[in-house]
Amino acid sequence: MVNGGRLVEYWTGDHMKLWNQLTLHNIGGHFDGSSILEIPWMSEKGTLLIGDTMYLSPSMKHFATMRSYPNRIPLPQNEIKRIEKRFEELSFDTVYGFYSYQNVENNAKEIVKDSFAKYQ
Repeated sequence: MVNGGRLVEYWTGDHMKLWNQLTLHNIGGHFDGSSILEIPWMSEKGTLLIGDTMYLSPSMKHFATMRSYPNRIPLPQNEIKRIEKRFEELSFDTVYGFYSYQNVENNAKEIVKDSFAKYQ
């Protein structure tokens, strides 16, 4: 595998500013480099593209965060608390996940907050 390339930019840290107010946030959890994209102008309070960093329940009432979803491997409590703090720092009301049924277009921040409360 070729390491990098002239159009590949590796980054470190908690976040990286891109163009047009886009920001990558390294959230971790699902895997160490698990990242989400913040788009502040895509909805009233901002939109997050989360891929498979978190998984929305079929009821659309809570998100799960795990090391491995297929293998049902949970994250340690301290990692869940760290991820929770990262989401608290972000402004958003909309979340788009890996699949279209993982999308929440209203009250997404409240659903995420309530989801982390279930881990207490």
